[in-house]
Amino acid sequence: MKPAAFFRDRLAYIGAYLTFGSLTVAIIQLDLSLSGATLRLGNVLYVGLLGLVGLGIFLAVEYQRDQAFNRRLAALTGDEPLDQLAMLPNPTTHQQRLYAQAWASLYARLRAELREEQERGRRSVSLISQWAHHMKTPVAVIDLELQKARTTDPALVSIGEENQRLRHSIQMLLNAIRIEDFAADFRIEPVDLTALIRQIINDQKRAFILSRVYPRLAPAPPHTVETDHKWLRFVIEQLVSNAIKYAARPEGEAQGQVTFTISPDGPDTLLEIADNGIGIPTEDLGRLFSPFFTGTNGRRYPQSTGMGLYLAKEGCRRLGHQIALTSRPHQGTTVTIRFTADRSIAAGMPRTEVTRL
Repeated sequence: MKPAAFFRDRLAYIGAYLTFGSLTVAIIQLDLSLSGATLRLGNVLYVGLLGLVGLGIFLAVEYQRDQAFNRRLAALTGDEPLDQLAMLPNPTTHQQRLYAQAWASLYARLRAELREEQERGRRSVSLISQWAHHMKTPVAVIDLELQKARTTDPALVSIGEENQRLRHSIQMLLNAIRIEDFAADFRIEPVDLTALIRQIINDQKRAFILSRVYPRLAPAPPHTVETDHKWLRFVIEQLVSNAIKYAARPEGEAQGQVTFTISPDGPDTLLEIADNGIGIPTEDLGRLFSPFFTGTNGRRYPQSTGMGLYLAKEGCRRLGHQIALTSRPHQGTTVTIRFTADRSIAAGMPRTEVTRL
């Protein structure tokens, strides 16, 4: 607390003290005047000076006593960890002790309610995770039976397409759950980015064919980046899924295209995934990486969840990569992932330590 604020809070006390001193001098002077005597001005000034000095000393001691406690409270921003918020200086006055007790009671209640909420969250996540794992079995069985049938029946083909969407949604749900415990399933290793892109294109070829979208990998030598193979694959799959969805064209129109470009940028490596789809309205660009935000295009595609770009952004953030997006309506969208050599989360760590992550 600043001195000005301290004295402002005690103006009533200071005023009462000065008023009482003035009244005391006035009463003494009145009593002396009845007997024909009077107080000399020098004595009045001397007594007043002593009173002001005493008041000043008292306020200075009071200020120093409260300063440590008040300074700690004034320094709190709300961004500190909860355990740090609970640490108050030792109270030196009865008022401070009452305040500290109230603070401790509120903190204890907050911690108890937080533990209960965390436990409810863990139970909910566990239930959803178990459900998703159980759903993977019938999805796999349906896919197997459709492969056995090897039919061109439009109804069965449509069932196969919906089954693939269901598989993708279930896998997205599981990864959304796992990303909250990222460090438990994380390993940095050299990854051939070119080979990974080719593998993803091959695995997604059915989706490309069904959506009439043509994938193209720009010629590039092998590029190795330091990252987690599984999580980077997940990030790219989310971006590819979005690109296919929004680059798809109706029958009779030009074929959609998704282009993958890998290029060096100084010590960094850039991966660009560009489509020639419908693009994104300018007013939606600032919120694209927010969870559950589907924007204008989401109204045209009811299957949009608003989670793909959010999970891609979160995955890149945790991997130590940078992701950016540019788009223009009716001209397509380009997503760029920058693998920054000198800002990797494993920068400066020995290889033996990295493999233990």
